[in-house]
Amino acid sequence: MEQVPEEKDEMTRPDKPSRHSMIMRGIVTPIFGLLAVTAIVLGILNGTVWKPSAHVDAHARTKAAYVVTDPGVLPLVDNRVTMRVDAASTGTAASADRNSQKPTVCMALTTAKDAAGWTAGHDVARVRGLDDWQTLSVGRDTSPGKAVKSDPGVAFQDSDMWKQVTCSDSSVSMSLKTDDPQAVLLVAVSQGSPSLGLEMLWERDKLPNFAMPFYFAGGLLALLAVLSATVFAMDPVKRRKQIEPEQETEEPPEVSVIQALGSAILPGLGNRHSPASGRRLRHARGQAQQGDPGPPPRPPVVIDPRNRNLVADQQEGGDRRADDESSTRVISSQEMASYLARLAHEGEEERP
Repeated sequence: MEQVPEEKDEMTRPDKPSRHSMIMRGIVTPIFGLLAVTAIVLGILNGTVWKPSAHVDAHARTKAAYVVTDPGVLPLVDNRVTMRVDAASTGTAASADRNSQKPTVCMALTTAKDAAGWTAGHDVARVRGLDDWQTLSVGRDTSPGKAVKSDPGVAFQDSDMWKQVTCSDSSVSMSLKTDDPQAVLLVAVSQGSPSLGLEMLWERDKLPNFAMPFYFAGGLLALLAVLSATVFAMDPVKRRKQIEPEQETEEPPEVSVIQALGSAILPGLGNRHSPASGRRLRHARGQAQQGDPGPPPRPPVVIDPRNRNLVADQQEGGDRRADDESSTRVISSQEMASYLARLAHEGEEERP
């Protein structure tokens, strides 16, 4: 018995939020807010701590006598690249004799075809790309075919097969800027089988911006959180009432057949009673909106044909129409003149 008043009080309370509003503001809005904060934090981290470095430095080691970069490796990260090679002598004899001659390392810029011709039949280490941002991917194989050197006695640095060449003891480096995917670097060691340390360094002009997508997602999620707490949390009935205008537009009064005929025959005759009819329509609409049923309807009038004399009614109707026609008939001047002339002529004939 006590639950009925409580339910009535809850139903009559206008300020209590609905279930839809509580879900949108208590569950959906915090979820969107947390996602927005997370996206913005990730964007800040990608723009500061996790920002990609402009310097990409990758290393590798090999013991091959020749090192060749595959086509497309030089402009892999950027068109500006620097390659460095350090040679360290190995072996028991070399370590025993400290005064032994240091190996000469040469590096040449050439094409893949010329590099394959020079290294044909030899063990070659190929730089295939990057395993990660700090490690070069290096594989070893034997170049097929037979060497096609122009002159067997020509030294590496004196050959005309290279576009650019440099040689040095123990270490050599070359910096270049190229967009040619077919350009390769060929490294050759003059003697022994030393362990070569390879290093490739790229300098990037344009860094990828990984923070902007997170900023965009964070802004979109923040907007959704605001909408969930305001517009989406409103009840559909209240939202519809706010969208609809407060005052309804008055409908034009209906025009009857008589008013239409009157306006066609005499302009302005049909609109003579339009203000009153408009007021009546507005009054009736106001009563309907306020719940006023209005005046009670009139009882229908029942006519008993047994109490009427149809013959007398027809005669009475005919006399009434004749009187109306005679009373409304207008005599023209010509008819009046002819009537007066006929009356004068009849008067002259009656005289003796």
